[in-house]
Amino acid sequence: MSTDTIPDYIEARIRRPAPDGVRVVEGSTPVVAFGDVRKARVATLGWNPSKAEFRDGDGRELVGDSRRLETLTSLNCQDLTTAPRATVARVFRGCNSYFSRHPYHRWFDRLDKVLKCADYSFYDGSACHLDLVQWATDPVWSRLNRSEKEALLRADLPMLFRQLELEHIRLLLLNGKGIVRAYRERVALALEEAPARRGRVEIYAGRSPRGLLVVGWNINLQGSFGVSNHEIAEIGAKVADIVGANLR
Repeated sequence: MSTDTIPDYIEARIRRPAPDGVRVVEGSTPVVAFGDVRKARVATLGWNPSKAEFRDGDGRELVGDSRRLETLTSLNCQDLTTAPRATVARVFRGCNSYFSRHPYHRWFDRLDKVLKCADYSFYDGSACHLDLVQWATDPVWSRLNRSEKEALLRADLPMLFRQLELEHIRLLLLNGKGIVRAYRERVALALEEAPARRGRVEIYAGRSPRGLLVVGWNINLQGSFGVSNHEIAEIGAKVADIVGANLR
């Protein structure tokens, strides 16, 4: 599949501006996926892209070899709503090639350890990462006010629904209890607790109304409360067990 081919629904999403009154990262572009959603068979799910995808720790825009994704500066563009189709396609290509450019390893590599337990990976294209909201925000999601969160979710959830409906994702992994709760409330209800092995790890699994296998866990792997390698391995092993019983 050509990386120049952009589906109409993805082009429309890239062109859509952020809702009024929400604090998105200045100069950022919407991240429709980390990796190529058209080729992946597995997706992990989070809240929204980190501002670290576009800015360094001092708030400066990432440029040159440090750049992870396209920005309005790199595109020499002020407004994507009326930009040439070739410019919009560059945003899409930047998302598709994310893991071969300069990925945010500290965040994604923990998830990749879980994926590899089931023989998938971000780095071979078999997996991608999707978000409930496609805009990076500043401040981070947890510090946005309720009206900002609701505006972003109303605007961006339809994009996630279309990706899960139109692409060939077979397995969706939910990273942390907040995403598990949001999936149950906003996307689909069919998610039940599955036996975990030991300790504080809880595993949830179910099928969406369209038959998508969904597996989640209660611990945010990138959280600040000391997620151990043992717990990551435990989650990975349980995911592998569920995948083996349902997809192989």
